[in-house]
Amino acid sequence: MSQKSTFSKLKHMKILLFIVGIAAILALLDVVEFYMPMEFEDMSVNRHSLYVHFDPVWDSYPSNIVFDVTSTWNKSNAVLDESQRFIPFDETIPDNYGTNELDSMHDKSFVRLSHQNNQCQYNFQPHHYRSTVDVIRQNIEVAMGLQLTNDLYNIQFPNVKNTSYSDSQQESKLPDAFAHFIPICMINDISNFDYSIRIDDKTLGANLYFVPSISEYNSYKQTGTFFYYTDPGCFTKNLISHSGTCSNVTQDSGIMIILPDDISRSLVKATLNIYEQKN
Repeated sequence: MSQKSTFSKLKHMKILLFIVGIAAILALLDVVEFYMPMEFEDMSVNRHSLYVHFDPVWDSYPSNIVFDVTSTWNKSNAVLDESQRFIPFDETIPDNYGTNELDSMHDKSFVRLSHQNNQCQYNFQPHHYRSTVDVIRQNIEVAMGLQLTNDLYNIQFPNVKNTSYSDSQQESKLPDAFAHFIPICMINDISNFDYSIRIDDKTLGANLYFVPSISEYNSYKQTGTFFYYTDPGCFTKNLISHSGTCSNVTQDSGIMIILPDDISRSLVKATLNIYEQKN
């Protein structure tokens, strides 16, 4: 056997051992996280997804939207008591995965399915593998400039406007667009929130608004009009990616994301992160 062939085999073996080592480390992290779920001493975390399928009455039919939402907010105190401890997600209960619901907006019907929405319960933890995967993905996106921080929950996206059409064209699309309401999780009467949003379709602009309550969402569904926080940072329009801060948000408030009814892709993903600033 030649010396060159021996060196080549050693090189391949080192690469293989490196890959196996990385896989072993990731597996170990998953096992540790599974048996010892991470507790946040002063924060609560909720992650959930919403799947939306448009009926034929929508111009976007047969497109679909997936909203991936992470909410992080302060606990009532920094001491973990029984009401604030980790709440395991019981995969054996079908209702935890949500059910298909038929709803309508602007007299146009759609089907929605919520996944792992725990309605702001304390300290929800995602599936054990997601934390490791998220850390790896986030570091890659930070290196690529798609994210601005390494904070796993206070995620920041760069500010990118939609250039496929103008802001005035976006406004003309709003009266019969699709909207999703996300409740703000908080235990204080008033607080400040960092947020970030990203749409994976560069031909589509999204609007985001902090609204006083879900009543504004219901108003939009019926009339196409609503009230929202007008302070700087509490709304943004015709974006693909954006980060901001909304101050003086009150209880029962929420975020409305509005997407025009002209989606051409089969699936569009909207990622939203909401982070309550620490007291």
